[in-house]
Amino acid sequence: MLIFLDFDGVLHSAHAFRAEQMFSQLSVFEPFFRQPEFADIQFVVSSTWRHNRSLEELRAPFSADFHARIVGKTPEYVATSPIAEREQEILCYLEDHLCEHEPWLALDDCRSYFDRHADKVFFCTAGTGLTQRDLPALAECIRRQKKQPAL
Repeated sequence: MLIFLDFDGVLHSAHAFRAEQMFSQLSVFEPFFRQPEFADIQFVVSSTWRHNRSLEELRAPFSADFHARIVGKTPEYVATSPIAEREQEILCYLEDHLCEHEPWLALDDCRSYFDRHADKVFFCTAGTGLTQRDLPALAECIRRQKKQPAL
């Protein structure tokens, strides 16, 4: 399974601007995805942080055991419409990497980035990012996506 990962509004508050505020929610994110049930999940960075950053730079904030699980980043500037831009980038990634039939989920905080596949998105609260309170619903969302056909 692939998870398309936003940073702002997921791994820290969308309103975080100081260095010490960045990636504050990794302490929630990483232990959750280390659980045996979710240990096979791989991540693709869909965040705007991917612009002008290498995959190595995007992996840097994560613990070393997550580096190999961060397998790519969505393509830039492929959207043909301003509506649901992130969804278009995700679909392009899936097609480019021949994994259209792979189950996937996006972790994001912005509903306007998605349209037809909004049911494949777990929306975090922008002001907090991913919290402990979100984890039971996220786990259920992942289980549901693993059972459904990809597209």
